[in-house]
Amino acid sequence: MSRRRKLRLGLAAYGTGWDLDAWRLPEATNSGLRDPRVILDIARTAERGTLDYVFAGSALGSEPDRLNRVHRWDSFVYAAHAAAVTENLGFVMSVNSSFEHPYGVARQLATLDNFNRGRTALNVVFGIDRDGDPVGNFGKNPVPTEETKYARAREFTEVVNRLLHESWDDDFLLDDRAGATLIRPGSWHEIDHHGEHFDVRGPLNVPPPVQSHIPIVQVGLSEESLRYGADFAQLRFSPYFGVSRGKEEYRRLKERVAANGRDPEKFKIIPGITFYLGGTVREARAKFNEINALQLTQDLPAAFSRGLGVDLSRVRDSERVLDVVDIDTLPDDALRPLLGDLGRDAEDDRELLRRILGTQIGEDATLRELYHHVQRSRHAQQPAVVGDARAIADWLEENLEEEVLDGVQLFPPYHRGPADLFVDLVVPELRRRGIFRTAYEASTLQGLLDTDDTY
Repeated sequence: MSRRRKLRLGLAAYGTGWDLDAWRLPEATNSGLRDPRVILDIARTAERGTLDYVFAGSALGSEPDRLNRVHRWDSFVYAAHAAAVTENLGFVMSVNSSFEHPYGVARQLATLDNFNRGRTALNVVFGIDRDGDPVGNFGKNPVPTEETKYARAREFTEVVNRLLHESWDDDFLLDDRAGATLIRPGSWHEIDHHGEHFDVRGPLNVPPPVQSHIPIVQVGLSEESLRYGADFAQLRFSPYFGVSRGKEEYRRLKERVAANGRDPEKFKIIPGITFYLGGTVREARAKFNEINALQLTQDLPAAFSRGLGVDLSRVRDSERVLDVVDIDTLPDDALRPLLGDLGRDAEDDRELLRRILGTQIGEDATLRELYHHVQRSRHAQQPAVVGDARAIADWLEENLEEEVLDGVQLFPPYHRGPADLFVDLVVPELRRRGIFRTAYEASTLQGLLDTDDTY
């Protein structure tokens, strides 16, 4: 009998959770925007569930009018603080190579990896075109163009890795008190880097990290971004494309890594999901629909009329979808203008709509509930997985076994409650199926994720 693949799980820490509307629930806690105890609790919950890591997204732009970006804790400070109250949990920090300098980032990484004893990973992003004008916050600091940001990201990563892993020999500490020699002579090395974007002499003035290689995370869909991932990364935070297309994307990414002479099994593909969990499927759907009812969706009826070819302007949104729409007569791509490629795991959009009604919002769903589901999917840019512990475990197991993913990054819609429910209900079910650990089996994040030493 072959060994079952093991699922990797990370938990995202945001001050109000990830959902754009769930913060309005009576039970939601929104003090996480200014009280670090709220997202510290996320770390404790993740470790209680033996999850691999917590991810704290970062942002450099100023966007006070966008809920998920209004306040972003500095991820290094958060990780250092949370590491002090945990023992095994890993932490993934984000830096933007278009703005940051590799020497400063390497100092932070090496310090944190020593302080938390090897529980550190780095998410390198290089976007410069997001809202919020991050360029405006950095004055005259040189920022690359859209064309040169990839070359800068590659050089940035090379320099960070060399500073971390080539500056010092492991036996640098001689501690010869009689001979008055603390540091072993010749145990440090200048990297003497002179590139297009950076000049860095070295060595790093921080001891080498505990891990033999700090895992690098890649995001992005462009060809240059995917090439960067195959060359440098150990993890990919990927969109979720559905089962059929997801299997193909998974295979292609693994082949890219293998073509570089690396072990594709050591390269982990991890999409994100927002999960809506209840003690029963009925409870989960009720909570999901309660959150959906908080949305404003004035533009969607007209968009659905165009996509579905049905004039909905004179139809009450309380009508059942199946009473208004004849799914069999819809075009193959009826939902593409509304959903794009998000979760496109069906042969055509007739099947996709049936799946949405069957597994997400229920076959008795109203037009209003369908509008809300689509609006939520568009905002979150990831699938909403709704159900009880068994249903969510089924979704995770199917995608793992079909080789769509190696793990999942979990985005709780709000605090607190969803993360605790996942740990208390879903994790035991995953353990029962033999696809998730019962205890931490490695002391470093590199060991937990089973990644390689490539850099």
